[in-house]
Amino acid sequence: MTTMTQTIKPTLDIILPVYNTERYLDQCIESIVNQQFNDWHLIVMDDGSTDSSPEICDRWAQRDKRITVVHKQNSGLSDTRNIAIDMSTAEYIGFVDSDDWIEPDMYSFLMDNIQKHDADIAICNHFYEYKTDRHCDNASETIEVLNHDQAIELVIKDIIPSYLWMKVFRRSSINCYMPKMTFEDYAVQPHWFENANRVVRAMRPLYHYRMRRSSIIHSPNPKQEYTFLLAEENRFEFYRNTKHASLAELYLIRRAIRVAKHIAQTNETKTTINSYLDRIKPTIAQYGPKHLNKLKTKEKQLYKLLMYNSNLFIGYQKIARLFKKSNNNKSERYFD
Repeated sequence: MTTMTQTIKPTLDIILPVYNTERYLDQCIESIVNQQFNDWHLIVMDDGSTDSSPEICDRWAQRDKRITVVHKQNSGLSDTRNIAIDMSTAEYIGFVDSDDWIEPDMYSFLMDNIQKHDADIAICNHFYEYKTDRHCDNASETIEVLNHDQAIELVIKDIIPSYLWMKVFRRSSINCYMPKMTFEDYAVQPHWFENANRVVRAMRPLYHYRMRRSSIIHSPNPKQEYTFLLAEENRFEFYRNTKHASLAELYLIRRAIRVAKHIAQTNETKTTINSYLDRIKPTIAQYGPKHLNKLKTKEKQLYKLLMYNSNLFIGYQKIARLFKKSNNNKSERYFD
């Protein structure tokens, strides 16, 4: 592992994992360098890239002393971020993905909100960027200040998304490492929010999330879907013995039903699908009856059908899939 470092302690450390994103990396780093807020240190983590990304990183470090570059063997996103967190010295930490870019005022806006409201975490909204268009959900100038319990409720409901790159964290709130699993940000978010006394959430979109073909799931993947449910179960275990247990239970059931639906719509054999459903059904059976009246009508129907007969549930989902609009004919919208 090789490192190019700077020695000035900043207010904000920005963590940028890089793996084979040569096509987009200059735009990403340039958007950070051009921030109106300039008291930052960029930790660029080259996770064993095999394209020209390492050279691009080094060029930027030579231009700006606020940039540190680490070249390391490939070990995955979670481990790479964890190493960078250990390296960080600033009071606040932000994250950017190397195929995305940010608005010039993103960090000035987030840091100003932290200072103005004495918050431990600041959040902004984001754009979904396609080749020919973009969209943002619920964009507005609304800013809300949440106490601890209000923030936890929105985390459980996933109204506060688990994406790290739309947030700034006070360093003291990052109290554990990211797990080495898919959906690592989803699993770790409850832990990081637990230490936040106040969270400021803004709906102004300041982050540009690039929609790439490699990120699109054209057909559901049973293993990936089930891994998401494991991350959800980790969340529930975290809240099991807290005042938020009942709410976490409800959303565990809702997401278990959704995962079962997605798995049943795959092209896998009925035997394979049933093997996953057999792992999901005990969770639904254990907690579902308690929350049945809180489920939406469609969720209740799926719950009852799944618990009554898995094969009927699978058949129903196969039919439902035929009526879904396919994204395959829209693939030209996505970046490579």
